[in-house]
Amino acid sequence: MAVTFVKKHQSTPSTTPSAGRGHTRAKAPEISLDQPGRLRVAHLLALFGISHATLYAGIQSGRYPKRDGLDGRLPYWKTETIREFLRS
Repeated sequence: MAVTFVKKHQSTPSTTPSAGRGHTRAKAPEISLDQPGRLRVAHLLALFGISHATLYAGIQSGRYPKRDGLDGRLPYWKTETIREFLRS
């Protein structure tokens, strides 16, 4: 399953909340889901077309997959996990 996104130029980074407040904004992944790699919250928001609150509520209810791990405090999902989720 190949998912391709076109990167758009923006004046401010889309994953950095202003002044440390607010939620992460959606950002299309720069890698294909066919490649091994890690996806962050912003990538899942773009892939699923949902909000930050909806993602975390869906993880709690079992609708979306749980994270595969943490890098420090930042959660990540393996591309294989998301690829399998999108197939089902």
